[in-house]
Amino acid sequence: MPRHAERRRRRGAARWRAVLAGGLVLGAGATATLAAWTDTETATGSFGSSVFDLQSQSAGSPTYADNAVAPGASLTFNATAMSPSVSHYAWLNVRTTPASTVGGDVVLTGLDVDSTDNALAPALEYRAVRTSSPNPTIACNAAAFAAPSTFIVGGTTTWVALSSAPPTPVSNPIGAAGASIGFCFDVRVIAGAANSYQGETAKATWTFTGTSG
Repeated sequence: MPRHAERRRRRGAARWRAVLAGGLVLGAGATATLAAWTDTETATGSFGSSVFDLQSQSAGSPTYADNAVAPGASLTFNATAMSPSVSHYAWLNVRTTPASTVGGDVVLTGLDVDSTDNALAPALEYRAVRTSSPNPTIACNAAAFAAPSTFIVGGTTTWVALSSAPPTPVSNPIGAAGASIGFCFDVRVIAGAANSYQGETAKATWTFTGTSG
């Protein structure tokens, strides 16, 4: 090969090596200068629990109060001289406190006969209704038990023994912030009660349980 041709070949190879080297440097530089932008977003939630609290009142306890512990509100039956098949009535109102922020449901869940004052209990029977408005706006008497009343125990012609547990609970919706509902009880000595029950007494406590909605 002529000498001048060899020199041209070497100069061309050198130029390619320079170009390749430059490409490698350029590629390394591109990798080193890459960057990512970041940003964040935050969100905060605040939480507070509701308030559900019940109170009750009756003719014997006319001021609404927390009556969670027996004897609770005093039901006034005027039943100190009971005779067979003669009904005696007493009313009870239940409300949510003004501070209650939610409503719920109230059901009759318990009946406890006083173990030290129960001689007359086996001869007693009762029924109960939810009245169309709180008492005493609506009268708690025989008319309250006429159809189509909402019975929570018994029916228009049926009573339940005082000595037995309450039947399947009946739902009684109640609103928030002082909403109230009324109940009326009818208690009597069973027809044909034995003479041995004359002059006897008994005491019973009904329990209502409220559940927030």
